Amino acid sequence: MRDVLKGNVLILTIGTSLRALSLFITFPYFSLYVRALGGSNVAIGIVTALSPLAAMFVYPIAGALSESYSRVRILVVVGALNAGLYIVYTLAPDWRFLAAASFINGLMVFTFPATSSLLADSMDPDLRGRGYAVLSAIPSFIGILTPFAGAYLIEVLGLIPAMRVLYALTVAAITVITLINWRFLKETRAKEPSPRSDLPQIVSGAYRNLLETMRWMPRNLKLYALMHVLAFLFNSLTGPYWVLYAGDVHGISVLDWGSILTLSTLVQVAMTIPAGALIDRYDTRKITALAAGLSALPILAFPFLRGFWSILIAFTLISVANAFLMPSANALMVELVPPERRGMVMATMGRGWLHTNIKEKIGGGPGMGFVLTLPVVVGSLMSGYIYDAVPSAPWLLLGTALMVNAIIAALFLKTKEEQ
Repeated sequence: MRDVLKGNVLILTIGTSLRALSLFITFPYFSLYVRALGGSNVAIGIVTALSPLAAMFVYPIAGALSESYSRVRILVVVGALNAGLYIVYTLAPDWRFLAAASFINGLMVFTFPATSSLLADSMDPDLRGRGYAVLSAIPSFIGILTPFAGAYLIEVLGLIPAMRVLYALTVAAITVITLINWRFLKETRAKEPSPRSDLPQIVSGAYRNLLETMRWMPRNLKLYALMHVLAFLFNSLTGPYWVLYAGDVHGISVLDWGSILTLSTLVQVAMTIPAGALIDRYDTRKITALAAGLSALPILAFPFLRGFWSILIAFTLISVANAFLMPSANALMVELVPPERRGMVMATMGRGWLHTNIKEKIGGGPGMGFVLTLPVVVGSLMSGYIYDAVPSAPWLLLGTALMVNAIIAALFLKTKEEQ
């Protein structure tokens, strides 16, 4: 861990950990917040879709800037803007304000290619599996109790007051993160960032660079992109509705739901560091395939489970799979993309995140990229209608998609050593 947690990796891990203590607490309960502010199940899907919809137009520019401009400066400027945006989430009187804030939040994706490139450049190539495992495990460990804390706060204060308190805490946390990034992050670019006078040219060429990057992508990377499209499309069907289905169908209270998320997160954290060590020793492709297949089984079973303990067992299995799937997919992404292409490729298809989204992160994130925004927008817009028509269908579709991904990774994807 000492070999991994240094320099930029340490600073970015601190930032993610602070978000875990503030913003991440809100993710599992955001759908309840939308519903409490007057939104329907369909409105929840619309709010979810607006962030990736906005991001779709920004990702190419974000990727171009990460290759041609100061990545640290991007993080600082966008961080300051983001702190102001979460004041809207804090004070929203109606779900439509959340919709507007969600759309604007999608415009903040300039940070993701920059962060992904800084991480990839700052990690020892021989420690990538452990590096991404640590980057995932430490914030998760710090945030183990956050789902329960959020549920408890909701029980004590009521849903709307509790969410307002948590978003106010988020404003403070993002402000601190921005100051830390400004003071301690170091550029990793081999050449000097472009001057401001070059920005119009950079922006105008962003979409051209995106198309060139997509044409350049070899067969392996295109297959990997297909795996991400399937995962993100069908995760967007289930993401906002885990907590709603648990309450509407399974009869699980908010406090019990927070307990399930907390216990399953504990399992994932405990498994993530050993998983990273195994990923560095064995074939990342095979581990990715096994983890995707393992996660599919409890997801297919989820609609038919009843009671606290059966859902906890299912979530524990999903968490074990995620502990292997997230760092192995991150490491595999870095293996498949040469350093000089990482900025635009990660703007195109994200950091390489493959996982089952059980905490309902609403739109965007460093795992997103341009080619993934349209599937997420389409899935989110469809999700409310599908949930109202056949509540179990989203999970059956997601489980099937993960089985397909396991087959692609096992039989068709090739690492450099196998080519």
